[in-house]
Amino acid sequence: MSDLLTIGIILTIYLAISIGIGIYGRSKEDSSEDYFVASRKINPWILFCTLAATNFSAFFFLGFSGSSYRAGWGFYGIMAMGTSLVGLSILLLGLPIHKLGKEKGYMTPPELISGETNSKYLGWIYGLVLVIFTLPYLATQPMGAGILLETLSNGEIPYFTGACLLTLVMVSYLILGGMKSSALTDVFQGTLMFIILIIFVFTFFMNDEIGGFSKGGEKLWNNSPEKFVREGNFTWQVIFSYTILWPITVPMFPQLFSRFYIAEDDKAIRTAAWLYPTIVPILFLFPVIIGVYGNIVDFDHVLSKKESDNILPLLLTEYAPLWAAALVSIGAMAAFMSTADSQILAMSSIITKDALSSNQIIEPENEKKTGRALVIILAIIGLFLAYDPPDTIFDIVSQAFTGLAVLFPTTVAVLYWKRVRANSCIISIIAGEVLVGWSYWSSKKGNAIPEWFTQGFHFSTPVILITILVLWISTEIEERLTDNTSN
Repeated sequence: MSDLLTIGIILTIYLAISIGIGIYGRSKEDSSEDYFVASRKINPWILFCTLAATNFSAFFFLGFSGSSYRAGWGFYGIMAMGTSLVGLSILLLGLPIHKLGKEKGYMTPPELISGETNSKYLGWIYGLVLVIFTLPYLATQPMGAGILLETLSNGEIPYFTGACLLTLVMVSYLILGGMKSSALTDVFQGTLMFIILIIFVFTFFMNDEIGGFSKGGEKLWNNSPEKFVREGNFTWQVIFSYTILWPITVPMFPQLFSRFYIAEDDKAIRTAAWLYPTIVPILFLFPVIIGVYGNIVDFDHVLSKKESDNILPLLLTEYAPLWAAALVSIGAMAAFMSTADSQILAMSSIITKDALSSNQIIEPENEKKTGRALVIILAIIGLFLAYDPPDTIFDIVSQAFTGLAVLFPTTVAVLYWKRVRANSCIISIIAGEVLVGWSYWSSKKGNAIPEWFTQGFHFSTPVILITILVLWISTEIEERLTDNTSN
């Protein structure tokens, strides 16, 4: 049996199971609430699994490995510390979002923001930011599938063919069952990806050339001792920046925000909040191990920044038997699909509910049908963006993180600050996104962000601080103007 045929059989079985779960998750209820938020009946265990699996993507499987190959063990520290605080974000935002969603029927992030501030313009801006910065993140999922299958098959499966294959299957089960199918496939895919990843780590170290954990560690120390120490780019400012970036940004992903609506009760949110920081940082360790120990492998040259995204599939082809390589590729595909399906569904619900239905462009009874059509359209856009990616997976996602983090101050203010004004939120968001745009265009031109602005921190930190200050100052000014007018 040829290598390609073996990979094809294992991949077909996995994809068939995913579609089967999608069919199983199909509900008899014909409502947009069932399609977009699974009728708000997801239990604690499934909620945790879908939150975790949705957040593990090509960024986790390939981006983590590639960045760890370049940066060493220090990369794990900045990932794990920030992730440990995500549980606090789930409690801080998840509980009130779940409560308001149940009481007032909110199904999308912009619905809540506009509903609580009585400002459709704020809702539109909020939703536009979510879609703009989720689309490039979405593109990294088919990118990951294409990279993996092309490398694993020695080029017999072209990059874009692999990207299209993942997208086709994902769209199939999303159209069938919506949020419920997405959540159920997340449970299957999340469990599968981590079992397989653990198997690969042990398979890699059992290879005769590696010689086990002890010998492999000795080789790593001899070849790349700098991977054991905190390099200059991991200053306390950078560590602080990433530590606060994850808990601020993760709940702002529309696919994560929307999952607060689907919980059956507060207990499900609280359970997910303590499970996330307990389990997820442990799981983060495995792709980091793969990336760091990739430095003991002789690839004829040190992999470039963009090439390092291939470190996992390169190690698969070099050190894993075919069956193990095929299994790991399935685990990676599970990671890609569990994120992409949620991103597409979340954006579909935002466009359907907040752009079309709220403006009476479509009738309420057509929301589900429109949502399904948008699933296809958004998937095609994701493929288009993945066709010729501009940068590494990690850099693409980091840019998206900063753009979404700008929404955090507004979200917290709407949920907890009674004095908040819609106009102040709009000004805050625009100010933050102008800075993000400045960062993007500067990097495209090869110019570094000035040191006077960042002060050694990641660019996201001063941006978040400025959005908070703008929100507070503009609220104070607006209140005083209102008081002077009334007097």
